[in-house]
Amino acid sequence: MRTPLSSGLAAASMGFLLLGLALRNWQVVLLALPPVIVLALGSLAPPPRPRIVAVRSLSRERTDTGREVDVELLIRNEGGSLDLVEIADILPRELAVIRGTNHAVVSLEKAGTLRLAYTVRSQVKGDFVLGPVRVRSFDPLALGAHDVALDLRSPLVVAPAMEDLRRAQLQPRRTRPWFGQVPSRRIGPGTEFWGLREYVAGDEVRRINWKASARLERLFTNEYEGERSGDVVIVVDARRESFVGTEADNPVEHAVRAALGIADRVLAAKNRAGLIVQRQVIDWVPLAFGRKQLYRIVDHLVHVKPGGEWRFSHVALVLSRFFPRDCLIVLLTPLQDRDALTAVIGLAARGYDVAIVSPSALEIERRLRADTEEDRMAYQILAMERANRVAQLRRVAQVVDWDPATPLALALRRMTAWPRPA
Repeated sequence: MRTPLSSGLAAASMGFLLLGLALRNWQVVLLALPPVIVLALGSLAPPPRPRIVAVRSLSRERTDTGREVDVELLIRNEGGSLDLVEIADILPRELAVIRGTNHAVVSLEKAGTLRLAYTVRSQVKGDFVLGPVRVRSFDPLALGAHDVALDLRSPLVVAPAMEDLRRAQLQPRRTRPWFGQVPSRRIGPGTEFWGLREYVAGDEVRRINWKASARLERLFTNEYEGERSGDVVIVVDARRESFVGTEADNPVEHAVRAALGIADRVLAAKNRAGLIVQRQVIDWVPLAFGRKQLYRIVDHLVHVKPGGEWRFSHVALVLSRFFPRDCLIVLLTPLQDRDALTAVIGLAARGYDVAIVSPSALEIERRLRADTEEDRMAYQILAMERANRVAQLRRVAQVVDWDPATPLALALRRMTAWPRPA
């Protein structure tokens, strides 16, 4: 393989030759000889074939967006001496090197070693692969090169950052016959006082209300409101029209981050959680309990990219076939069109409880554009259209109009109830 230097010398020699012939000047023609001589000397010593062994290690194979990962690449020369060799550890474009370097131009003796240490960070989620390692050796004049690619690949999974929703009240209104943390409006095991009844043989002594028993001169037992669990299905709108903004700051990325936070909060409250993603394909995770379910949801959310033009009617079909009707549906959508409005009205008519968390694409786009008079006028018009759409949805569902620049927990705290009271 010829380097750009050899191509430049050949081009210069040809240029001087043609110019000398055009001018009929033998002195200009003679200027074409030095580049030819240098090329001839370079061909006498071709670049050696590098025989390199590489080992890569990562400080962690799973991380979150914005968190640093340390990478160490160890190189060993198994062949002859290399006077000039270039080594590059190929990285995905989403990974930024913040410390150290993944590229070096050095000389390696026989059995010599080289250590490259650097730190990478990604601002977007994804399933990335580091590698391969590209090695290029040069001849003494750097006119020729020999390339070798080492098929050394290391997976790195970058999960979306999780919103802190520990204080948010995220619970379904309808419950299932399993113990949980959702008040069921029925008598049963729980912590909230419900009422009194006369003592029955077999009642626990700790449940006896001694003050009421002393006042009424017979034993009375406390009754509590039973706490059950419910089902929550999170629907992420990742259609092509939902992408507004940059790769790291767009409604789809913020919806994925919110979905992970909501799933973590719902599962921590001992409820079942499921997921539906509307993208190039309609993908879903069935309802389940526990930490393993959170890992399943994370694995699906990592691969979410904007795309596809599926209508919400297909999501309604998946809901009716694979999820119970008494679940709470949390829809994460930027409300870019009226398709979501029609779908929510249809779901509410079928008896579903629906709550909407809408990352505002309008606020994202406003931060990216210049603050001109025309932009301010356009923003006011679009803001009125969005407010009108949100007002229509609030007749049938709870709606959170969320500016992604603020924490989601703050937006959820402004809600009067979750979901709409019965």
